[in-house]
Amino acid sequence: MIYLDNNATTQVHPEVAKAMGPFLSNEYGNPSTGYDLGRRSNEAVKEARNQVAEFLNSDTEEIVFTSCGTESDNTAIFSAITAMPEKRHIVTTSIEHSAVIAFAKAVMPGLEITELPVNEEGIISLEDLKDAIRKDTALVTIMWANNETGVCQPIEEASLITKESGSLFHTDAVNAAGKIPIDLSAGNIDFLSISGHKFHAPKGIGALYVRKGAPYKPLLIGGGQEEGKRAGTEAVAQIVALGKAAVLATERLNDQGQEKLSQMRDALEQNLIKGIKGTHRNGSSRFRLPNTSHLSFDDVDAGDLLILANDKGLCIASGSACSTGKREPSRIMKAMGHTDERALSSIRLSVSSMNTDQEIEESSKIIIECVEKIRSLRSDGPVIFSSDK
Repeated sequence: MIYLDNNATTQVHPEVAKAMGPFLSNEYGNPSTGYDLGRRSNEAVKEARNQVAEFLNSDTEEIVFTSCGTESDNTAIFSAITAMPEKRHIVTTSIEHSAVIAFAKAVMPGLEITELPVNEEGIISLEDLKDAIRKDTALVTIMWANNETGVCQPIEEASLITKESGSLFHTDAVNAAGKIPIDLSAGNIDFLSISGHKFHAPKGIGALYVRKGAPYKPLLIGGGQEEGKRAGTEAVAQIVALGKAAVLATERLNDQGQEKLSQMRDALEQNLIKGIKGTHRNGSSRFRLPNTSHLSFDDVDAGDLLILANDKGLCIASGSACSTGKREPSRIMKAMGHTDERALSSIRLSVSSMNTDQEIEESSKIIIECVEKIRSLRSDGPVIFSSDK
């Protein structure tokens, strides 16, 4: 099997699995207890918090462990709105993850939401942002890197504009973390969300950065864990895993990890563009994650391509993993101004440091073969592919 869907989730790194192992067996103590077994768990949580803080270049007290990126996003929005009840307006984008848009619409009645458009490259206008912020704007929330296209937004500039306006700023950095450096030392970002399973930690663990001095209201209330910021007994093994994954990600980024990812991504893109006529790259070629390629193929249904690729042992995606099974055009592609046809013919290829150059070459051949098969069959009339073997 070749796995090229690392924006959906990543394989747990062997060193991460090793680090969390003891806390799934002998070291099972509750961190809130006073005896040695519990104290060791407490120390492990502290160490992991330090590791994540170093990963983001922040202070340890600014890190709150959560269950996932969705919880982190929800908590940031909840904090900003409930801390400033007189402000009932937020600014976001038309390409945000549903954890931002759906939560704001469903849980915050009476909240007015402005969704900034994006251009054909998938990038917002900073002038639009300036115009959208009002006196009653509580929060600006902009995704750092889109999970579907990999396109990155001008977060540093956007956070500075927001800070100067007096509003709070949140960024969903779930798909950026571990792929590009994140430095929160400037202090313009109030909230930032990450999720461990996007950079080789297990599912079920995330973190929310909360800038010192930023207003905060806990989403989960109970026993007062996480210094009262998030109730619930700490998932020690997962927290340890997140800390170790953060350390490994920092090492990769310091060891030219971005270049290694972009080399694999570019080789894959070049092979497909050269080998398949009617191939189109979607989104900015300059402002994007080093691991992500989003492509469309003329006269090819992405659903058919995924089925044939899967039969050959290749895992790829036709969009966000959260929307798999929905046979309708990607709202991200539509927001960028693309037709339904192009949206339905698009795939996402996302590599990781655990992929190899050989896998890139093999994947290229598989995709080219699958596209040729789809086109040849469709030239003879309608055809329906099935994932049932």
